[in-house]
Amino acid sequence: GRMAGKTNPLSPVLSRLRRPLSLTWAGLIAERLVHAFWPTWTLLAAVSAALMLGLQDWLPVEAVWGVAVLSGLGVLVFTAFGARRFRWPRRQDALDRMDSVLPGHPLAALSDTQAIGGGDRGSEALWRAHLRRMAAQAEAAQAVEPNLKLARHDPFGLRYVALLGLVVALLFGSVWRAGSVTQMA
Repeated sequence: GRMAGKTNPLSPVLSRLRRPLSLTWAGLIAERLVHAFWPTWTLLAAVSAALMLGLQDWLPVEAVWGVAVLSGLGVLVFTAFGARRFRWPRRQDALDRMDSVLPGHPLAALSDTQAIGGGDRGSEALWRAHLRRMAAQAEAAQAVEPNLKLARHDPFGLRYVALLGLVVALLFGSVWRAGSVTQMA
């Protein structure tokens, strides 16, 4: 019973959960990239759709250049804001995400230390039994899907409008039409 808390009970569990933990971490990266940079790719999709549909051929040259400058500035601004908002997830973030869907939060419990009764053998035995129970529950941990929903960030569905425009442009437009912008120079 002396020094019962020396080994970290979370370590063997984590070695078994390496794959789900990696998948959850990758999902967090995707989630944070989507949430940070959706305005950039929405604008790029909308501009690409307009170019492939040949809208630049119907507008005056000045309007096309004005839209090009504004679009370029928009991409720069949205990318800068996205870069400021984006935070690379830590391993602990992935652990917390996995733990949040498990009953009793066993991963957090395994990293806890015994608060009271440190010298008492009965109390330490109870603590070890608790840790074994938490380790058994932690075995059920699986990778957690990322939350890629943007409805809160994009209430008007602009990303869908841009994506739909891009699909329509790919079906009915032509990538070669976008080249007519260079002829306007």
